[in-house]
Amino acid sequence: MFGGLGGTEFLVIILIAIFLWGPDKLPKALANLRRFISKARNMASNAAADLSREIGTDIRPEDLNPKTFVRKHILTEEDQEMLTSPLKSTMRDLQDGAKPLKEGLTDTTRDIESTRRSVNRGSLTRNANGSNGSGDAAAEPAAERSSERSASFDDVT
Repeated sequence: MFGGLGGTEFLVIILIAIFLWGPDKLPKALANLRRFISKARNMASNAAADLSREIGTDIRPEDLNPKTFVRKHILTEEDQEMLTSPLKSTMRDLQDGAKPLKEGLTDTTRDIESTRRSVNRGSLTRNANGSNGSGDAAAEPAAERSSERSASFDDVT
């Protein structure tokens, strides 16, 4: 509604203002606040105009961020390129050096995934046949594990 304030927040602010200043002094306090905001805006625009006049370029308030100001008004394009070219070349070198590592990791991941699939297929095939080649040995450990779990559960309760 008002600069990111919702209706409820605005209502709470009005109620607090009425409580602090009272209904009779609130209009005068709001007029003083409006005058203060107006003066602050005028001072900021005058400062930007003075700075623009001194430097000789058009400066907007968002340009007053030091990084933006230096990049936009002090450095030429050649200066910017001179400062950024070593960083760009270093970044390219790092990316080129990391390519073999990335490809190796991708290949390893692919190999692991195919091995996992083949192991899963093998265990599914053994379970479908009903045995793993040693009789009911697979069923016995599962039964022992379930009895161990129930015994431990009974001990706790």
